[in-house]
Amino acid sequence: MRRLSLSLFSIVLFLGLALASPVVEERDLLKLKVLDCWWAACSLAVLISSQNWIESMIRYGNNASMVNTTWPQDGSVQVQIWNPDTLTPVIETAVVANKSQTEDHVDGNWWHDSLSQSIKLLGTQMDIAGIFPNGTFDPTSGSALTGLKVLTGLETASNLTSDYADADAFWTDLARANGSTPVIFNTVSLDSIGVTDPQLGDSHDYAVFNGTVHEDGSKTVWARNSWGSTDEFKLEDVYNNTYQIIHLANWDRLEWQDSVNWTIT
Repeated sequence: MRRLSLSLFSIVLFLGLALASPVVEERDLLKLKVLDCWWAACSLAVLISSQNWIESMIRYGNNASMVNTTWPQDGSVQVQIWNPDTLTPVIETAVVANKSQTEDHVDGNWWHDSLSQSIKLLGTQMDIAGIFPNGTFDPTSGSALTGLKVLTGLETASNLTSDYADADAFWTDLARANGSTPVIFNTVSLDSIGVTDPQLGDSHDYAVFNGTVHEDGSKTVWARNSWGSTDEFKLEDVYNNTYQIIHLANWDRLEWQDSVNWTIT
């Protein structure tokens, strides 16, 4: 892995793009009451990897994609997701009138809610861990392995922290997020979590922005918490408090290609 000079500047630049032009961005996603960090982390990880991918998943009634558009502006949109068992594309319809009144921003961009509506609809049509048959999130279940499949149509995999020879090998895989592939780390349980600064949550999924090597040789991990913060963590803190890393099986770089015939509704 080459030495990286990514720093706070690159993160601020990413977060501040909206000041220059209307974009789909990570601040649109904010968890408040629903315990679905696995899904939120997947959405964030895919967005961090490719804004174009997220925008291409959503289409208006005139069949135009949401690429280069601020947010879904029609009353309803079609969303392409994937069956997590077969990895075949599925089209679901999301409706602004059904937007969550607690999650994200009630009067704001609803691209993420359209994705959430879509996986919940799919959960009424098939068994998905983390989704009740009535189409609501199950706060006691769910896996980022499934979430990434639904959002990408690609196979996923996980690596236990205990499988890595040392923290440097662990960091190398986290830093693959620098290459436009979604990477998530899942922390250990409450009885095992240590004290960190910033404090890591227990049994929580974080989307990785990047891995950074500083001039003094120290390594850090920038990650987005779906509860609303972007933080830089010491490598040792993440290594000592992570249960597993979740990613696409082949560390695929997300580059959108239309894979279905969209049906205008």
